[in-house]
Amino acid sequence: MLFDIDDELDELNTAIWNASMRTRKVRSYLLTCRLLFLRRDVALKLKNLSQTLDGSGLKSSDPADTGDIEQERPMISVVDSSQVIVRDGEKNRLLNLLLCESSEKQTTLPIISIVGMDGSGKTTLSRQVFDIDAVKTHFSKRIWVSASYPEIRIARAILESLKDGVSSDLVEIDTVLQQISHYIQGNRFLLVLDDVRSRYFNYWQQLMYSLKSGSEGSRILVTTCEENVVNKMGNTRMISLGTLSEEASWSLFCLVAFYWRRSDEEFQELEHIGRQVIRKCKNLPLAVKVIGSHLRFKRNIGEWLNVLKSKIWELKLADKEHFLPLLLSYYDLPSALRKCFLYCAIFPKNYEIEKDRLIKLWMAQGYLKVEGRDDMELIGEEFFESLASCSLLHDFQKNEFDGRIIRCKMHNIVHDFAQFLTINECFNLEVNGFEMCPLESNENIKHLMIKFETECKFPTSVYNRKRLRSLVVERGEGFMTGINLSALFDNLTCLRSLDLSNQDNGFYNVIKRVPRGIRKLLHLRYLNLSRNSKIAELPESLCDLYNLETMELSWCISLKRLPQRMGQLINLWHLVNDGTSLSYMPKGIERLTCLQTLNEFIVSVGSDDDKACKLECLKSLNHLRGSLKIKKLGNVSKDEINKAELGKKENLLALYLSLEKDREKGSTNKDDEDALEGLQVPPNLERLEIFYYRGNTLSSIFIMSLAKLRSMSLDRCINLEQLPRLGELPSLESLTVRNMRRLEKVGNEFLGIDESRLLREDEGKVLGTDRSRSSGIEESKPSKPFVAFPRLKSLEFQKMKGWKEWKYSVTTSTWPHDRLMPHLCSLTIGFCPKLETLPDDYLPQLLDLKIISCPKLEERYKEGTAERGNISHVHLYFS
Repeated sequence: MLFDIDDELDELNTAIWNASMRTRKVRSYLLTCRLLFLRRDVALKLKNLSQTLDGSGLKSSDPADTGDIEQERPMISVVDSSQVIVRDGEKNRLLNLLLCESSEKQTTLPIISIVGMDGSGKTTLSRQVFDIDAVKTHFSKRIWVSASYPEIRIARAILESLKDGVSSDLVEIDTVLQQISHYIQGNRFLLVLDDVRSRYFNYWQQLMYSLKSGSEGSRILVTTCEENVVNKMGNTRMISLGTLSEEASWSLFCLVAFYWRRSDEEFQELEHIGRQVIRKCKNLPLAVKVIGSHLRFKRNIGEWLNVLKSKIWELKLADKEHFLPLLLSYYDLPSALRKCFLYCAIFPKNYEIEKDRLIKLWMAQGYLKVEGRDDMELIGEEFFESLASCSLLHDFQKNEFDGRIIRCKMHNIVHDFAQFLTINECFNLEVNGFEMCPLESNENIKHLMIKFETECKFPTSVYNRKRLRSLVVERGEGFMTGINLSALFDNLTCLRSLDLSNQDNGFYNVIKRVPRGIRKLLHLRYLNLSRNSKIAELPESLCDLYNLETMELSWCISLKRLPQRMGQLINLWHLVNDGTSLSYMPKGIERLTCLQTLNEFIVSVGSDDDKACKLECLKSLNHLRGSLKIKKLGNVSKDEINKAELGKKENLLALYLSLEKDREKGSTNKDDEDALEGLQVPPNLERLEIFYYRGNTLSSIFIMSLAKLRSMSLDRCINLEQLPRLGELPSLESLTVRNMRRLEKVGNEFLGIDESRLLREDEGKVLGTDRSRSSGIEESKPSKPFVAFPRLKSLEFQKMKGWKEWKYSVTTSTWPHDRLMPHLCSLTIGFCPKLETLPDDYLPQLLDLKIISCPKLEERYKEGTAERGNISHVHLYFS
């Protein structure tokens, strides 16, 4: 019923927008009359719906159902309870089984199994041991794989781990197992198969055979909640996990519930209540963790007593008593957060949920609307953090660059709980081609994910689900062979989220065109067509989707143009368009003032000028955040670049500048130098990549504007004969230099150490700024000694075919180690055939040095040479 009201309001807003677009040239009173009639029609519909709602007795008395946030939750960091040791005995036994050396020759590969019910801490214990330094040292290869998937997927995951994350597209399991045997050969390995299920256990003997090529001392560690899995394995050492001891439960509870430090007096008052609460959790680790997270937000004794005496503990849920702590946490959530949590039931168990995608899906359903705020993206981040801090999400993957959470999972028990509450409103369907499609008997479904585990057509029964509000179609180990998009658009007109990404496969290009009928999806907020390689264009009718907030088109490699009426999508927040073949951006983009994501902006000069917007259009897009790539920047002048006003885009953190040109006639190298000088650098820029720069130098003024830069890449800067003064960048942590064909020498200029700086050092004058006189900027008073590359951790040079010399005109006696790349820990040099030597004296301790296809360096530093002895303190790898 409430869904119908939402839809009617949507239709009113869309009708008003359409009327205003179509009657711009009509006299204003005609437009006013048209809008009055529209409002009257919708008001009548809403009145009828309200009367129906009153008569049904379904009108909620809960003020939370308005979608407002009825209580403020403090935003705190996610507590990593996996680090607390609550099973000392089991941990020590597991370590002993993994590390012990037998005097007898190993005839079979030792298997250790951890068995226990869901939520007993099997994965936590395994992960704690997996990450111990002694285990890392003992095994040359450590592989962690989630094993609750079809066998081919598990095998590919093992292979990808062995290949350092390089993905594999092999489809035959025998081929994958052969590759595993090859990569494992001669290595002492530890393979963890987490959450093994009997339904995917048919290939065990084949996998064991492929692992025999590993060296003595290798181990397999299996976690499972099914004892029959262990029985099928045969000879295995088993560790059974029951519930925790009361003291272990209390330790885990304290870590989570007392995240904020409390006084001794307050702790003593709460301890008695807390111990009674964890007894109600039956000492199950997940339940203890969830209830501890719940009580963390309760700051006084009265609130703790309310939890202890809650009527929820008295509910009889048959075999689902372990849901009771989850119910307490769930009912304490604000209404909007409950909706966000339940929506996660659309994903299958053990699914890796991408945080940014999840937030966009929440946004599409209207879950992130909070009165007085319009920053839905930030609200989504806060909601995600709240669910994580309540232990309703777990197993987080973080971005190595900035530490942000990018993916997570739901624990199996939490997933069961969410599905229990939604009563199949959120449903995931695995299509394997054999079982009957269960959709016909589930009238309640509003949000549906379909995953193909075999080659199969799109289920026709989906076309009849006319009240569906989310449809996500994914490839698993199989793929979809066909879908009738026209029928889908005609019938599923209530959709707010539609994800048809990545439907290409080796046999079929399922989606080649998007029918004009997409205009019928007037409620649509989220549209994902990414990685459909045959889509060459999109219909103009797509621009009738007034409510559209997110459009994802990444890696639609044949897509050459966007609809010309794109400027009408005034509610668009995210246009994800990297990896396409777009030749220009259509006029009107400047009207998309809500836009926060624009991956690529293509500057056009030539035949498309009458249809294309200019770079100046970026001026009005001040909400852009994240990253932006500007292609063909070499087509525009310094003044045009300045008009884009990139310096006002405070949330833009990454910039990719490609200075290739559509036409070379009349252009000079100075044009590129002027272009970068005219660029206003976003004030909080952290990442910068420059391609196809043709200038002879990089302006020191431009370099000095990059004070917050953490990562930089220079690629195909073909006329640079000298590297810029990058050592003066105070925040730079990662630097990559590629394809500089004229560069022959790297010396002091790279560090930012010139003659005047050396002279002042010799005279005992310490320079107190990171800018030298050669930069043309007045120096401040002396304070600290200058450090070249003070924060650099990773440095990479690739394909520098003319590079011969890397030598500094300073020595360790005049310029100590701690003032030249003091934090460098990774150095890679690849495909530099003429480079003969490295600055040996300045290679820091414990440096990982990788040399790839550099014959002169390989000869100089090969084992047994004096030069190798000079750098014996680094970890050297040849490849």
